Amino acid sequence: MGIFRRLILLFYVLIVLAVLVICAGVCLDLIPSTVWQKYLNFIIAQQESLAVLAGMAIASLILLTGIFSRSNKSASLLSDDVHLEIGKPGEVKVTVPAIVGVVERAAVTVGGVRAAEASVYRQDGAIPIKVRLTITLSQGFSAPRVSENVVAIVNDALGTALELDNVPVEVKVNEITHAIVERDKRVI
Repeated sequence: MGIFRRLILLFYVLIVLAVLVICAGVCLDLIPSTVWQKYLNFIIAQQESLAVLAGMAIASLILLTGIFSRSNKSASLLSDDVHLEIGKPGEVKVTVPAIVGVVERAAVTVGGVRAAEASVYRQDGAIPIKVRLTITLSQGFSAPRVSENVVAIVNDALGTALELDNVPVEVKVNEITHAIVERDKRVI
């Protein structure tokens, strides 16, 4: 929940609490009926009351959309280094482009994958990263089988390079093509 929604929630809860205290005073006869009826008639007669009700309705809708939003704080796109180990030998860090390179190189070795583009996300738990991989699939290959092979190969490559086992890999087939994708030529 962002700071904007938190501020709306703060004011919303304060208003609701004030109304609850007033209603409790009315129910317990702490506020005489002549007084609260006079004030209630005054409030209902004011045009500003409609504006307050409209504002409360808008605040309710904003808070309601916060419930259904898909923002996931446990998985945020990484742009800095990933801490793999902190201990006696010191701190081991790996840059995100290095992880992306390992993942993409491993993915394109799988038969049926023409091109691969990876994104690395931070997540909570024992495994600090999550990988989202978008691939271009060759025509004539099964997307589920290729995805399964890609996950296995990427996990093997990450296990070898970073000693991370069972990294969550989400594979998305972006395009199915029969054309040959041009790649950068290697200089040996």
